[in-house]
Amino acid sequence: MRIVLINPPFEEWLTIAKDKRRKAILEIMPPLGVAYLAAVLERNNYQVKIYDCSVGISQAELINFLVNDNPDIVGITATSLSFASAKEIAENLRKLLPKAIIAIGGPHVTALPQETMACECFDIGVIGEGEITFLELVKLIEKSGLEYLEDTKGIAYRKDGNVILAEGRDFINDLNELPFPARHLLPSLSRYSPFIASYRKLPIVHIISSRGCPMGCSFCDQAVFGSGYRSRSADNILDEVELVKNKFGVKEIRFYDDVFTLDKKRVFEMCDKIRERNITISWTCFAVVNTISKELLKKMKGAGCWQISFGLESGDEGVLKYLKTDISLEQNEMAVRLAQEAGLSVRAHFVIGSPWETKESLRNTLNFAKRFNIDYAHFIKFMPYPGSKIYNILIKQGYRYDFTKRFSTLNNSDVMYVPESLTKQEFINFLGLARREFYFRPSYILRKIISIRTWNEFIRNIFSFFAIRNFNRP
Repeated sequence: MRIVLINPPFEEWLTIAKDKRRKAILEIMPPLGVAYLAAVLERNNYQVKIYDCSVGISQAELINFLVNDNPDIVGITATSLSFASAKEIAENLRKLLPKAIIAIGGPHVTALPQETMACECFDIGVIGEGEITFLELVKLIEKSGLEYLEDTKGIAYRKDGNVILAEGRDFINDLNELPFPARHLLPSLSRYSPFIASYRKLPIVHIISSRGCPMGCSFCDQAVFGSGYRSRSADNILDEVELVKNKFGVKEIRFYDDVFTLDKKRVFEMCDKIRERNITISWTCFAVVNTISKELLKKMKGAGCWQISFGLESGDEGVLKYLKTDISLEQNEMAVRLAQEAGLSVRAHFVIGSPWETKESLRNTLNFAKRFNIDYAHFIKFMPYPGSKIYNILIKQGYRYDFTKRFSTLNNSDVMYVPESLTKQEFINFLGLARREFYFRPSYILRKIISIRTWNEFIRNIFSFFAIRNFNRP
């Protein structure tokens, strides 16, 4: 069996990255989803290749590679933002390799299986976590092709012109049983570009130490990993840390969990074992404000953590209530203060432009970010992700979204949704205003200059300054 896995071109790569002013603020990281699938296949003695188009493989180059490989099975992963690229690849591949079986997995097909499988270029959709499902599919296809698909859980397929959804598959409870991602099948780490304010040392990799998020944010799709929290053991995680450090020369880790600090006991144990194993490495993580404590943050700092990212979402109490029902502004403020007191850099993510947004709430969010001296603020356009609560609300209200068309999250003028209280131009203007007001304050610039400790930090800060300045130009 010849198996190829594809990560489609990063949506920004096609729409923005050719613009050097904006390329600097892209974040392109290795695709762990397909790397996990490949690792499971290799453990079961299958040969597999990965093509990661996010690092600049053109579609023409990809198609040439695939024609030469002549694969029996092609697996393509896709978010809603990369679905247009995934569909185009599958359609071209279908014409050139009609006998190849093409499967699509990832968040988009999981959230919209009927709509995705209506595209006849895909033979099978893998719903939810794909490691066990895809392995079973490969074994089935090796034995009998596309016959007997009805016996496989966690897939969508067509039969007699209709899209059939098979019985759902349970989530993987013991994540320790999964092999580490097959990073050796991915391009060199030097080909990737982490966001410039998110690291201190290169090369950097990201590690997922848990799956599932119980927070229930209305703008987030939880379809793939679900709301049930499952975590790897501290020893299993640190085994992977040591592997990437020794094999790939990694100097920094970003823990890419939705909520790294949800299980405080596990984080305390990890920090202790980092010292016991004498692991010297910088790391960062994502956290939710009601999952941290002063003691935990100090422990993390002592174990090598230098930056924590919070999804603060909004600086307006009313909007925050709709986006994140269990979090208050007071909790946001306390979390930022505790992290700063522990000596951690703070990155904050704000979702702006949701249905409840107003001019006043936008200003409240910007003022919040400025008032608490957050190190880096990301003002992210609201995106109606399929599978999220807000997406379902908007669909019921009559909104329709075509994900077969490309959409850019970084281009200010490319807006998929505008709140009713604002015009499109008013919203676009605020996106540029927020970045200018936050990053170009004299007090902010002075604080950044004073905080610089190394030549590398100086270069990164200068580069960041010009990247953000150029990004805000039309």
